[in-house]
Amino acid sequence: MKRIPFTFLGKSGIYILLPLALIATPTSWIERGPSLCLIRRVFGVRCPGCGMTRAFSCIVHGKFKQAFQYNKLVVIVFPLLCYLWAKSLVADIRSLRG
Repeated sequence: MKRIPFTFLGKSGIYILLPLALIATPTSWIERGPSLCLIRRVFGVRCPGCGMTRAFSCIVHGKFKQAFQYNKLVVIVFPLLCYLWAKSLVADIRSLRG
């Protein structure tokens, strides 16, 4: 029986737990908190990525219209991020087999 490397378990755990954490966290909790954007905190202006965390949370919870209101780029960024997430997970699984 082949041993599974510890780094694979750690990376795979993050791949699985990060989306689960986003699903488990209510959108209202994220909305109440302060902005996570460093540019907005330091300079007081919105950057192109402002609202993306809230938009991701809304999409995961099925609130597509609200997600689009937070950040219009979510239409491009969320599918791209999902693709990269799946590609990385599949690559790690394939490297385990090979």
